[in-house]
Amino acid sequence: MANTTAGTTGPCLNRLDPSTPHTFITPAKRINEGHDVSAFLTSHAYRDIMTFVLQLNASMFPRSVSDNRSTPPKPQTWELGSPDVVFSNSIIQLRQLLSSLNGIIDEVPPDKGPRRYGNVSFRKWYQTVEGRMSLLLAQHLPSEVLSFSAATESTAKDELEAYLLGSFGSPQRLDYGTGHELSFLAFVGSIWRLGGFEATPSGSEERAIVLGLIEPYV
Repeated sequence: MANTTAGTTGPCLNRLDPSTPHTFITPAKRINEGHDVSAFLTSHAYRDIMTFVLQLNASMFPRSVSDNRSTPPKPQTWELGSPDVVFSNSIIQLRQLLSSLNGIIDEVPPDKGPRRYGNVSFRKWYQTVEGRMSLLLAQHLPSEVLSFSAATESTAKDELEAYLLGSFGSPQRLDYGTGHELSFLAFVGSIWRLGGFEATPSGSEERAIVLGLIEPYV
């Protein structure tokens, strides 16, 4: 269940207890027919995703601030590049991960031939990323996140790899859509649940996630 953290204006996605082994499941496509949507809307996964979305949204709500009691409060907002948004080491590492993924594009330049849909070079980029994913996560995520106690054969690392790899489009269909964006949100939300981000009562870590991770990903 979601709870509310002091200083926030809404629900907060619960973190898993590291002393209790968690049941991890390697992600797989489960929405294939119309009735599958109804099942998803009543699932724990949907609850957690919406809780995390609301948590991130709430962190960006303007705040009333005042330098002293004699000064009327002013609304504080946060824009891209704002000096008031400080990136924690976790955010910095994930930004470097995104930069590494972007850099692989230089190794696999777009195909210049005619195409009806996406560029066929994406398939080679995807295969390259897939081959390096384990190392990239090990380089940029805390070991305690990747090695979180598991009650099953599947691990936290298995879930995170699948979510991140599913964030950039389909190598079969050469398309990209909201389902892939949802996969990235699941990747970031999973790191939150696994304790990979700092817990701040002011919502500053969530703002850094929005402006430092979500925005450059999109």
